Amino acid sequence: MVLKLFRILMPRDDTFVAAFSAQAARTVDAAQAFRALLAEPASLQAHYARLSQIEREADEINRATIRSIHRTFITPFDRADILNLTDALDDVIDRMKDAGRRLTLYKVPVTPEMLTMADCIICACERLRDGMPLLGDISGNARALGAMCEAVDAIESEADRALQAGMDALFDGGDTRSPGYKLMVQMVYDGIEAVADRCEDVTDLIQAVMVEQV
Repeated sequence: MVLKLFRILMPRDDTFVAAFSAQAARTVDAAQAFRALLAEPASLQAHYARLSQIEREADEINRATIRSIHRTFITPFDRADILNLTDALDDVIDRMKDAGRRLTLYKVPVTPEMLTMADCIICACERLRDGMPLLGDISGNARALGAMCEAVDAIESEADRALQAGMDALFDGGDTRSPGYKLMVQMVYDGIEAVADRCEDVTDLIQAVMVEQV
């Protein structure tokens, strides 16, 4: 309670909010590159290279944020929460790169359901990008932050529905392709699903911070 009051009375430090905002902006760039990777197989390697570059940029923001945690006397909210949030945002892009790597490795055809999931990921990342600056005043922006979290959850559910539709089509009794092929397609689906899930994880962390702050 004393530390919480101290944080309220101290001049606001926007360093971490700016870092979260920069990370979230990179997730949108990465999501667009990832979607292009799926939609344009002929340029897959170029889009994967772009995704890898964005990942490196996001990693540097993550490392800088961690350094700042150790150098800052009073943080806007709990240090563990800051660390978890910056790592979760970083993981969103890491999961995109992993899904892209699976596609480059297995070279399976991209399905309409995969593209729908990628579109959902872009929407979720845009919501996160727009919501991060609100962390500068959690109490004052509680309603808007809550709406952002609900929107990302709804988008993740939409991605789940696309995943289920894709899996239903993949394992339809009339599909005679080999079990090995189907397993590779499923692993690509799983990789894309992990991205959407990690976006939802970010909102779970934000909601936990809100419970402590509001």
